[in-house]
Amino acid sequence: LAFPSPRIKEEQEELPCQQIKEEPGDLAHQELKEEQESQEIEQVVVKWETDVFMRFACVICFKTFCRKGRLTLHMESHTGEDPFSCKICGEGFCEKDFLTEHMKIHTGDRPFPCKICGKSFSRKSSLTVHVRTHVAEKPFSCEICGKGFCAKAFLNLHMRVHTGDRPFSCVICGKTYTQKNHLSVHLRTHTSDRPFSCTLCGKSFQYKQSLTEHLTIHTGERPFLCKVCGKRFREKCHLTVHMRIHTGEKPFSCNVCDNLILHMRNHASENSVSC
Repeated sequence: LAFPSPRIKEEQEELPCQQIKEEPGDLAHQELKEEQESQEIEQVVVKWETDVFMRFACVICFKTFCRKGRLTLHMESHTGEDPFSCKICGEGFCEKDFLTEHMKIHTGDRPFPCKICGKSFSRKSSLTVHVRTHVAEKPFSCEICGKGFCAKAFLNLHMRVHTGDRPFSCVICGKTYTQKNHLSVHLRTHTSDRPFSCTLCGKSFQYKQSLTEHLTIHTGERPFLCKVCGKRFREKCHLTVHMRIHTGEKPFSCNVCDNLILHMRNHASENSVSC
């Protein structure tokens, strides 16, 4: 009679134990335990990433940053400081990336064209906003007055109308503004800074629009056309005044004789004599 070897018997005795370990209920328990452990590890990693990478917080708006340098740049958006300035037109920016994008205005680099009208843009985001003008899409609406906007940035600016928020203040006179670029333009009144110069005659201007209008003197361009009589004008305000000839509009009236506002001088002199 042959007896099984001790090794075979030992393996046979271990078999029921292996079967017990592989019961479905125990497997589910093991998987649940492993999942809990992985969640705990993930929570630790997230906390570590938060502590390490987002430890620099803005004390004004509580936005967090992974680097102190980023926080420093962000703080300038509240103070109105612009350390990066354009050497061509003098416009300032709080971040170097913004200055890089701005330089495309001067270089003429516009790699993003509109497929509908052909107009090109220096940034893809600008093209996205522009395309909405063709489809009349305004996905961002004000919850207070219902006005719609094609970009979220425009909605954010609009909200200041309701909140009265004017976060950009002049350190010289204290005047406040809703937009940073408005403050930048205002500061030129204190410094007499005229960053926009005419390359033909050397005359300088505080505002880019003023330079654009001035250039029409040299070019002879008259871009503003009257659709009634075809007469052209160098400036839009001149066209506006001209249109009153066709419409008969008289926005300035005399309270005494219904004449032009300049006629008020006659009544003023008459009153002074009678007194």
